[in-house]
Amino acid sequence: MGEETRHDLWLKRINTWIAILGGSVASLAGAYNFSPAFFPAAPGDMSAVVRAQSGAPVSRAHVELLTAQNVLLGTSETDRDGRYVKKDLEPGGYILKVSRRGFEPQVATVNVTSKKTTDLELVLRFRSRTQAPASPQAAASPQAQDSTLRSALEETGASWIKSFGKPGK
Repeated sequence: MGEETRHDLWLKRINTWIAILGGSVASLAGAYNFSPAFFPAAPGDMSAVVRAQSGAPVSRAHVELLTAQNVLLGTSETDRDGRYVKKDLEPGGYILKVSRRGFEPQVATVNVTSKKTTDLELVLRFRSRTQAPASPQAAASPQAQDSTLRSALEETGASWIKSFGKPGK
């Protein structure tokens, strides 16, 4: 047990390098486990086209972008081709409200994904030109209540109800 041989020194160096590499790998693995906290997900984009029932683009429609918690992030208008684009959004849920004079407002929920563009197409219905019922009895009729309920549901984004209950559907 006297002097160390070259072979022994060589083995110590290899063991040292193995320990250094092992510690580095463990550090990287630890950082990877915490990556969501330190490295947020890459942003995504949203692209919407707003059209009338006829298929024509709706330019200068007012667009509001809100978080899923109903916090307003910003407002804008569609371009002459009815397009609205929002880039660099954090992944998650959003609410898009679109309105234009002469049309019923439309609300859509959108889920933005990291590193992708979420495409939507919103169709605005022309606002009906019917007058309010003349008498309180007419306002209480089942047809008036059905129409009011349908309009309220459609305004909040329940697009599935648009064809429900209409004659010939």
